[in-house]
Amino acid sequence: MRTFVAVLKELRRWRAISLATQSPLDQAELARGYYYAQWRNDARNRDEHRFIQRMRDRCTTFTAALHEAASPHHDGLWHRHNGLDVQGLGAARLAKGMAVSLPLAPHWDTPWLELDIEELSEDPETGEPVAKAFSKQVRHASRLAHLDEHEAWGRLSGLDHVTSGAELWSGRADFFPNLQFLPHVQDHLENLDPTWFKGARQLLRQLQATAAQWDPDSPTGPHWEAPNIRGEHENARSERMWDDNGKEECFQLHGNLNRNAGRIYFRLVHEEKTIRIAHIGHHL
Repeated sequence: MRTFVAVLKELRRWRAISLATQSPLDQAELARGYYYAQWRNDARNRDEHRFIQRMRDRCTTFTAALHEAASPHHDGLWHRHNGLDVQGLGAARLAKGMAVSLPLAPHWDTPWLELDIEELSEDPETGEPVAKAFSKQVRHASRLAHLDEHEAWGRLSGLDHVTSGAELWSGRADFFPNLQFLPHVQDHLENLDPTWFKGARQLLRQLQATAAQWDPDSPTGPHWEAPNIRGEHENARSERMWDDNGKEECFQLHGNLNRNAGRIYFRLVHEEKTIRIAHIGHHL
C-alpha cells in the first residue's frame, strides 16, 4: 500500500488527479484474509489512508467516471486482461489516460498492460451484429519505476486543462521541467494576449519535448518538435539581448505564437541541457 500511495503522490506532482474505485475500499482484499479496513485501522498507516481519502473525495463515482470515459459511442465494447473483465483499465484506455494498480501479483509489474478487446458493431449492409476482437495496450503503473516511461506524457497531458497564461506560469515546474524562464517572463505570461494563449501553450509544449530529448553534445543540435524554429538575422541579434544572471546574453532563437503575430525568444544553455526563455509576446 505504501508503494501504491507513493505512485499516487508522484502522479499528483505532475497534475491534478483523483482516485475512483469500483468497489468500497474497506471491502478490498489486499492479501488473503487481510482487508483494506484492517490496513487503515493500523495507526502506522494513518497518513497514507488520509491521502487516499483526499484523492477519493475529489472524484465522481466509478460509474460516472467510466461513463464519461466510454462515451455513448462505445456501448458494445468489452475489455479483458488475463481473461477477466477490467472496466477500469478499459476506461483508462478510452480516455487516453493511465491506470494504476496495487503491486499484488507479478503481471501488474509492468508500465504497459495488454488488453483483449471485443467490440460489437452493426454490419452497414446487412444490419447484423458483428463482433471484432483485437488487442491494445494501456499505460499503467504499480511502482514508481513504471512512471519513468510515462513522465513526459503525464506532465504535458495536463496542459490541455490549462486556460490562462497565469496558470502556465504557476505550473511551469510541472509542465516544463526542462525549460527555464527569466523572471520577467512571469509578467509576459500573466498578461498574455488571449489570442496568443493556445499558440504559446503549444509552442512551450513543443520546446519542452525538444529539450527533454536534446543531447547537447550532438553536432547536429536539437531536433525541433515545433515547426519554423529559426535564428534571428545577424543585424537584429544585437536587439535580442537580455540580462541573464548578471550577464548580457543573446536570445535570438524564436518560434511563432499565432500566424507570426507573437513570438517566443529563447536560447540553448548547453551546460545545463535546457532551453531558457526571455520573451513571450509581441514580435520584437
